Amino acid sequence: MLGICLTLIDDPSDRERFVQLHNTYEEYMFNIAMSILNSEALADETVQDCFLKIAEEFERVGDVKSKETKAMLSIMVKNKAFDNLDKEHYDRTEYIQEDDDFVSDQLISDISSQVGYNQLVQEIKKLDDTYRDILSLRFIYEHTAKEISEILCIPLRTVETRIFRGRRILIEKLEGILNECCN
Repeated sequence: MLGICLTLIDDPSDRERFVQLHNTYEEYMFNIAMSILNSEALADETVQDCFLKIAEEFERVGDVKSKETKAMLSIMVKNKAFDNLDKEHYDRTEYIQEDDDFVSDQLISDISSQVGYNQLVQEIKKLDDTYRDILSLRFIYEHTAKEISEILCIPLRTVETRIFRGRRILIEKLEGILNECCN
């Protein structure tokens, strides 16, 4: 892979700097990718993709050993790892049926009517950022998945998946509160 990257760089001194960058950060980047992907093959692919991208725009890279370069590489490999993780899981996800959405939304509505709207809002606020904004828009402000996708500028499929997963978490929390109140 290093050889392919070097063919993308014209200046001999830049090639030397790229080899130095590669040797200095390859293992560091691999460890970051592994922490996200838990797959050596995917982590290796992620690091290779990053080095190819760097080679294409190597003139933009400053001092190889600077904190800025290390930070840039960290961010780059994390983002690429998450992209690869999303792609890997995209093929394995099941399509979420509309009637499942209706049943689950109705269940949340039924439970929240028993524990109270304010409790629903409080439980949504306690959720992780990933779900909090989307579920607030869905259940408090009653936006559709398509509207949420447009508001937050994220893919519709991502919104649907987060609603599905977040809804399950919220139902568990609300059922727990309901059980505590009734016992």
